[in-house]
Amino acid sequence: MKVVCSIAVLWICLITMWQSAGRVNAEGCLKQHNLTSAQVQAVAPSTPVADVPVAVKCYSRCLIQDYFGDDGKIDLQKVGKRGSQEDHVILSQCKQQFDGVTNLDTCDYPYLILQCYFKGKQSGTIAS
Repeated sequence: MKVVCSIAVLWICLITMWQSAGRVNAEGCLKQHNLTSAQVQAVAPSTPVADVPVAVKCYSRCLIQDYFGDDGKIDLQKVGKRGSQEDHVILSQCKQQFDGVTNLDTCDYPYLILQCYFKGKQSGTIAS
């Protein structure tokens, strides 16, 4: 039986993996983007980025903003020792897939990175 997970499950996993004493605050991000957890949970991880509400995509940016470098992309050094070696490999592969894409809106990139990470965690690999 295939398990269908919502993107909210991904956020919970990422918060657990990456949470620091810093700014990662799911409730604060929900409030900032006028969302409820039910609205976030309603978005399936397989939803194409163009079909995801902007508020949900920007919520994803809010959750992981402490891990962006000066270039606006995920900085693996800022992720540091959070997560497993597998997590870092998957994130590295996701970065390779999306860091060079130039026609993305500000909140598309973090959503795509998290979506890619989620798919990688589910399958053990990422899809191009």
